[in-house]
Amino acid sequence: MANIRMSRINGELQKAIADVINNRLNNPNLDGLIISVIYVDTAADLSLAKVGVSVLSTDETERLVVRELNKAKSFIRHEVMHMVRLKTMPELEFYVDNSYEKSQHIMKLIDNLKETKDE
Repeated sequence: MANIRMSRINGELQKAIADVINNRLNNPNLDGLIISVIYVDTAADLSLAKVGVSVLSTDETERLVVRELNKAKSFIRHEVMHMVRLKTMPELEFYVDNSYEKSQHIMKLIDNLKETKDE
């Protein structure tokens, strides 16, 4: 039962955080960037939520985005508090999520293996 509850909390937080980042956060350093919230992993005691974000750009830009989001985390948390009703709103920590790039790399390796096997 607790897993279902945490899954729902993570999903609601993910939607709310994405909405705040893309529609309410006024930061000129983030203008024009496509920022996706990939996952939210909230601690069972609701003390901390790790937020994985992905940006379609270079590694330097990803680090800039995470730095800027961590600077704005109190604003984002405050806005999310009005959107998601929880007894305790977790602190937010933003991280770069590279799972898409890793999966693409693995798919290229598999394709290369198939090509060498066919030859």
